[in-house]
Amino acid sequence: MRGQRLDLLLYVAALPVYARNLGVTLAPLVAAAIGIGLDYLSGPLFAAVGGAGGGLFAFVTRVVEGFAFAIAVIFADDAWRHGRGNVRAAWNQARRRAGDIIIAVIGFLFLTYVAGLVGSIVGLIGSYVLTALAVWAFLYAIPAAAIGGVPAGGAFSTSLQTARRNPLATALLAIVSVVVWLGLTQYALGALALYMNPAAYFAALVLLTAIAIGYVALIVAKQYADFAFRSYR
Repeated sequence: MRGQRLDLLLYVAALPVYARNLGVTLAPLVAAAIGIGLDYLSGPLFAAVGGAGGGLFAFVTRVVEGFAFAIAVIFADDAWRHGRGNVRAAWNQARRRAGDIIIAVIGFLFLTYVAGLVGSIVGLIGSYVLTALAVWAFLYAIPAAAIGGVPAGGAFSTSLQTARRNPLATALLAIVSVVVWLGLTQYALGALALYMNPAAYFAALVLLTAIAIGYVALIVAKQYADFAFRSYR
């Protein structure tokens, strides 16, 4: 569905596609594991400076996860169009477009961070509102670079134009994506943490992160492709 029509069935239809294409979680699994490793290393590496360098590792982790999300989006796009995604093809496409994807990831992180920072001038609510607005506006930037073939310099304007043409559908997509992400990586993980040792906790963190990114990649890829006037077979 395009324009102002909300494709509510998308969020249910993604589930059987997900079940047939668990490979969508492969890159996010690797990225989440790398993030755990970087977090573990940041302690001893930056202990002498009071952990001041930990923020750099956290940023690198977000970039790695963003690139993994792009790979998952490419895989998801293939899965929607052909019934089955191809991990190797997704990796090869992401590698060819790596420069644009990484710039899109960094730009998305930067713009949402700045929006939250500016919004914080008027308080916590202002920070949340402007961050949410930035997510809404630039939600399609990474898919535009990954599956749309849009150069990084144009990915953000493409995303903004797409969101402005489809404000309600984009808002719903952003809300569902955030709910899935927080629901799995914060609330579900927090509930399970009470019954797990540290090793099991980190394993659950990696798995739930990958599951969340995989589902979000499926719904974002489908909606972006629909709005970009591409047809699925």
